[in-house]
Amino acid sequence: MIESSTDTFSVAELYLLAAAFGGTVLFGLPEKEVYQLQGEEVFKEAHDRLIEKEIITPDGKITKAGAMIIRVIEFYHQSEKYVRINNLLFAFRERDRDEVIILVELKEMGRYQLRVVSKASVLKMLSGQFPLIVREPGEKEKTFLKKELSHQERRETENFEPEEMFMNLEFFHLKEEHRDRFNWHYYQQWLIFTKDEKLIMVDTVNKKYYHASQYWFLKVLFDEMDFPYKEAKSYA
Repeated sequence: MIESSTDTFSVAELYLLAAAFGGTVLFGLPEKEVYQLQGEEVFKEAHDRLIEKEIITPDGKITKAGAMIIRVIEFYHQSEKYVRINNLLFAFRERDRDEVIILVELKEMGRYQLRVVSKASVLKMLSGQFPLIVREPGEKEKTFLKKELSHQERRETENFEPEEMFMNLEFFHLKEEHRDRFNWHYYQQWLIFTKDEKLIMVDTVNKKYYHASQYWFLKVLFDEMDFPYKEAKSYA
């Protein structure tokens, strides 16, 4: 895992580094053209910061550390799917690879971190940040996968504001030809939280509200994150 101050980047810095392999689009970031329209100064400042971080040399050569970071950005760029969980954006290599690339959106506006983390470590990290993953399922949850809320339950849920145990889960499958938010195979967004000890999953695209079982929630999460099911035994 890259764990030094050099892993904190502005969008302009990331695009300068992506240019090393011809990358002009980085999923989840504002378009490069937005910064190009602001003039050369934006990228000049980004270039100077990369020199300060010893990612490139003053004469424009890529350092050893810089080459490693550029390789991570290239892996991120090549991903055929992305999963967003709150402020974390996950990119994937081959399904059987053990690690994922994480683009972390920091609280400081316009700053990002890049991390390469094993899937086991990601699951452990997510379980610590999101108690939903390790919640104890109710006995009745063993009898169903998910069921749509009644009109009354839906009205109550629409006015409910969850404060804790809240997860925003989004999937993007770039291999799909029709990249439309209403194409289920390309894009899904789920808002997940608990209400009166029930696990609620809201399909925001189709505006459907479900009472979900812990098993179904974990299956959705594990399938999209490419977690091996042997890991699920400790969480289901």
